[in-house]
Amino acid sequence: ISEGKYKIQDSYIVTVIKWFSILVIVSGSIIGVQEFIGISVEQPEAPNQLIQFFDISLAPIIEELGFRVVLIGLPLFMLYSHKPSFKFLVKSLWWPWQNLRNVNMKKVLLLIVIVGVLFGAAHIFSDEAWSAGKLAQAIASGIIIGWVYFRYGLVPAVLIHWATNYFVFSYGYIVADINQISIGDAFSHSLLSTLELMLVVTGIISVAVLVLNYVYSKKHTLEA
Repeated sequence: ISEGKYKIQDSYIVTVIKWFSILVIVSGSIIGVQEFIGISVEQPEAPNQLIQFFDISLAPIIEELGFRVVLIGLPLFMLYSHKPSFKFLVKSLWWPWQNLRNVNMKKVLLLIVIVGVLFGAAHIFSDEAWSAGKLAQAIASGIIIGWVYFRYGLVPAVLIHWATNYFVFSYGYIVADINQISIGDAFSHSLLSTLELMLVVTGIISVAVLVLNYVYSKKHTLEA
């Protein structure tokens, strides 16, 4: 922006939009394929919708601290830390990529995948469990958000997780209120399916724009 005065590529907002778009495409594709073969995603019933909405708003913070900071950030710090200090520990947990040096990317990716699988399993084996159809989508989301945490830091990971929960459930509550049905039934309503399709389409457009911008930037750099 403004002839390079601001580095838009370093913005949290750009990172969140980019990876949220990717997450929407991947999640929408998985759910679409599963529904085509008869596997539905059913959320746990909650006696109080206000408490449920509060829980899904709080979950991104709790789950990112547990699954990303503790299960990804802490092991990476123990493996690749070069400064045994509390201040450096906090900085490394806040943004692993920026602070840890000489990391083995294969090990990092393996750790992210393992934690992603645990993240998915937690959604169907917890006390307030989803249906088994949630497993694949939750694993994919866990892997994507895990990479975002490692590469871009805790803030984008929390924001993407929050946006995913908030958008999906907000639309669900709107559909439930309009049609006077339960939130569970709202997730299988045609209106919500249409909204999800719109999110997937806008996600594809966003990713396409980012890819074209990346290709143009590379071409411009080579020509310079």
